[in-house]
Amino acid sequence: MIDLSPARAKQVAFIGITQNDLELLKDYRPVFEKVVEQIVTRFYEHLQRDPDLLEIIHRHSTIDRLKQTQRQYWLSLADGIITEEFIAQRIRIGQIHSHIGLTTDYYLGSYMVYLDLAIELLKPLAGERWHVVTHALSKMFNLDSQLVLEAYEKQEKNKLTEIASEKDSLLQAVTEVTQELTGMISELSENSRIIASAAQATAASQETAHELVEQLHDEVGLIDEMSISIREISDRTHLLGLNAAIEAAHAGENGRGFEVVAGEVRKLAQSSKQTLLQIQNLVEGIKSKLSHIQRESVEMATSAQQQAMNSGELSMFVQMIEKVADDLSQLQKADQ
Repeated sequence: MIDLSPARAKQVAFIGITQNDLELLKDYRPVFEKVVEQIVTRFYEHLQRDPDLLEIIHRHSTIDRLKQTQRQYWLSLADGIITEEFIAQRIRIGQIHSHIGLTTDYYLGSYMVYLDLAIELLKPLAGERWHVVTHALSKMFNLDSQLVLEAYEKQEKNKLTEIASEKDSLLQAVTEVTQELTGMISELSENSRIIASAAQATAASQETAHELVEQLHDEVGLIDEMSISIREISDRTHLLGLNAAIEAAHAGENGRGFEVVAGEVRKLAQSSKQTLLQIQNLVEGIKSKLSHIQRESVEMATSAQQQAMNSGELSMFVQMIEKVADDLSQLQKADQ
C-alpha cells in the first residue's frame, strides 16, 4: 500500500516503486525472516572492520542493540506499505545518525553492503524470481538513500540556524561589551588625565620645594660662616678688654676710668660669646631639620615623578583599551 502526499508520491513514482513491488516484497516476507539473522550478523561483521565506525558504535550504543534495530529495519522492507509515518521514521533515523557524527559516505555505503548480502542470501531461496525481488529491494534502498540525504540536509540546516543564532547572540554580547567598555574608557581616560595632571603638578611643586630647601640650606651655611666671624670678633674684643685692663693697672689712679671701660668691653665680649653659642646651637638645629626636610623632599620628588610615570603608563593602557574597543566595533560592523 502506498499512502503518501502528492509530493512524496511523486518522489516514489520517480524512483519506480509500484504497488506491485510492495506486494512482491510482502509475498517474500517469509524468506526475509529466514535470512534476517544472517543479514544482520554479516552486516555488523562488515561494519566492525572499520575502526572509525566501531568507535562511533561503542560511543553511542552497543552492537546487540543495533542488531535489534537492524532486524526491525530489514523486515520492514517486506511490510508492503509506504506511508507518511514510514517516511518520517526513516528521516528521524537519518537525523539521529547525522547527530552522532556518522558521515553520509558510511551511511549510503551501508545500503550497498545490504544489497550485496541480499543478493547473495535471497538468490538460493527466492527461486527464479530472485532478481525481481532484489530489484524491488534496490528501489527501497534507493528511497531510503534519498530520505537519508534529506535528513542530513535538515540536520545541517538546523546546525546552520543554531550557528546563526549563536552568532547573533555573540554579536549582541559584543555590542553590549563594547558599549560598556566605551563608557569605562571615557571615565578612565578623564581620570587618567586628572591623575597625570596632578602628578605632574606635584612633581613640579616638589622640585621647586627641593630647590628652595637647597637655597635655604646654603643661606644657613652663610649664617654659620657669619657666626664664626662674630666669634673671632668676640675673642678679639675680649683680648682687647684684657689688654686694656692690664694697661689701666699699670697707669694706677690715672687709669681707673679706662679700667671701667675695659671691664665693660670684656662683659660685652662675654655676652656676645654666649649669644653666639646660642645662635650656633640654633643654626645646628636648623641645619639638622633642613637636612631631614631635604631628604623627605627628595623622596617626595622621586615619588611624584614615579606617579607621573605611572599616570603616563595608565594613559597608554587607556589608549590600548580604546584600540580594543575600536577593533570590536569594527568586527561587529564587518559581521553585519
